[in-house]
Amino acid sequence: MRCFVRSKKLAAVASAMFASSSLLCNFAHADTVLKLAYGSEYVMVTPEITTKFWGDIKTDFEKSHPGVTVQLVPIPGGFDDIVTKVSMSYGNSGAAPDVAQLPAQEMAQWAASGYLLPLNPYVAKAAWWKDVPDAVKQEGTTGKDVIGISQGVNTSGLLYDRQIFQKAGLPADWKPKNWQDIFEAARKIKKSDPNVWPLWAITGPAGGTSALVEGAANLLMASSDPAIRDASGKWAVDTKGIREVLNFYHQASVEGLLAPSSLILNANSPALATPEFPKHHIGIGLVGNYVPAAWSKSMCAPCWPEAQKFVGFAPLPTVTGSGVGYASAFGGWDLSIYKKSAHPDLAWQLVSLIVGKKYLVAGANGTGFVPPQTAYWTDKEYTELAPPYQEQFGKLLAVAKSVPADPEYPLWAHALEAATEALVLKPNMSVDDAVRMMKKELSNQLGDDKLMAAR
Repeated sequence: MRCFVRSKKLAAVASAMFASSSLLCNFAHADTVLKLAYGSEYVMVTPEITTKFWGDIKTDFEKSHPGVTVQLVPIPGGFDDIVTKVSMSYGNSGAAPDVAQLPAQEMAQWAASGYLLPLNPYVAKAAWWKDVPDAVKQEGTTGKDVIGISQGVNTSGLLYDRQIFQKAGLPADWKPKNWQDIFEAARKIKKSDPNVWPLWAITGPAGGTSALVEGAANLLMASSDPAIRDASGKWAVDTKGIREVLNFYHQASVEGLLAPSSLILNANSPALATPEFPKHHIGIGLVGNYVPAAWSKSMCAPCWPEAQKFVGFAPLPTVTGSGVGYASAFGGWDLSIYKKSAHPDLAWQLVSLIVGKKYLVAGANGTGFVPPQTAYWTDKEYTELAPPYQEQFGKLLAVAKSVPADPEYPLWAHALEAATEALVLKPNMSVDDAVRMMKKELSNQLGDDKLMAAR
């Protein structure tokens, strides 16, 4: 640890007292406060796990940095509450956290406003940076600036209920090769038991950009054209990929295959499948890796020790089975440093502690993340939390893609979610109508010159 004497007077006092190196550190950091903001109710599986996790970080850091106080700033509420609170705090330098846990897909807007410190000089010296996949690095990068360090990411795949499958005459070891296989299975489930929800696929703007990464963005990555924007920065609207995604929701809605709209369009939709699987309400669910992790003994949210017996896993296949055959979007939460922090080096030391093995793996297990460093994908502490799901979802990160780190991305995300929501609520609405709806919203928000031509 490097220690700095902040004034000549303090140096003189320290010298006169023949202070030890630890005492000098106490002088150097006396009255130093680091504010650490994080989601207290939304990010980790339970508030109890959250309180212990961040409390242990505070204790460890203060123990190794005498004279420094880590002021915890818990942010209650859901995804949008966190985004709103952080935005408000960044507008007031006195209230801004030195280190904040942020949704990666939203960070670019704060970077564009000059609130986030570029971390390039720090990561250049971090030995573990080489173990972070390029796609994960890109998620926390805008332009050439690294603005966030990943705590972990969520990949998505298909979980299916073997008990429901058996009743529908479907195999226990289901391996869909394309989207048509998904629909055929969903139709058989509906026919065998009208009280079961054949297909769980969330969407809708109420869930924010988080719901998109856990829902429709996965379908887009598995489509014939997964582009969100092109090399010139124009945004996709009327592409084959967008139409395939819209048609997925349209077809599922028309055939009555989806779970209730009150759930899949809910502001808290990413979390709502977790308690429904143990009740055997869902036939097939397009969900994130945090869902089975929540059933583990250490989390019990809710406890479901029989999950392995009843729930199978399959990667989301590409629309026609082309390419590598499966796909996933991913989104995560990053740690960023406030650009005007009075203690950027100290803030980086705090970030480094949080993304070290002890707290990276513990945080992944307490949140349902895939660790962002490849060295831990097969670590027993991670894989044995909820076998076999942790390892199965973890392997998806090798092919998964992130959404763009761009301040305009939330606008594009809202437009796609609004269009898919309309198709869920209005089965008679056409895909053409949904494309026009999306285009109108983005034209008003961004201008026609920022939209890709139809392709």
